Amino acid sequence: MATTIAARNQLGPEDAGKLVTHEEFATLDFVELFTYERVKGRLVVLPPAGPDHREVSRPFRRELGLYWGLHPDIVHDVDVEGWVVTSPDDDRIPDICVYLVESSTDERVPQLIPDMIFEYVSGSRADQERDDIHKRAEYEEIGVREYIIVDRFKRTVLVLTLKDGQFTERLLSAADEYTSPLLPGMKVSLAEAFR
Repeated sequence: MATTIAARNQLGPEDAGKLVTHEEFATLDFVELFTYERVKGRLVVLPPAGPDHREVSRPFRRELGLYWGLHPDIVHDVDVEGWVVTSPDDDRIPDICVYLVESSTDERVPQLIPDMIFEYVSGSRADQERDDIHKRAEYEEIGVREYIIVDRFKRTVLVLTLKDGQFTERLLSAADEYTSPLLPGMKVSLAEAFR
């Protein structure tokens, strides 16, 4: 007889594809190193971020943390591997969530909508589709003000800015700097990210 997820009180890679309620997802323990999301009610198990993923995200993590420290009047929180509910059947774990002071509400994570989400594309086609298509639609629907997709394989950064309920696109190359009107004065060298 198979042991149920609730009886084990833990989710692991062997549970990929199983139906999981939001309540289970929020309260069960997870086998570490892996990242877990819930998509259409099913558990998705993602491998831990490797050294290339961490290397391309390093200048963003550094600059966001520094900016937060210097501008607590603008940035309320920067959450690495945050958690956001995008629908009753979907729980996402973005690489970085940024919450601004001006948008602060009484909502708490995971219902609190980040103002900015950064995702760093992984190598598989499924990973690329997840970031470029599925998450893009979900983040637009819930009202994320800026969604930044950093693609180390294409050496580009796609900045999607919410305007009138829809994302507009700005494509940056390795020769550019990432800036945002939401974080005045902050700059990230993409040459450093893609070296």
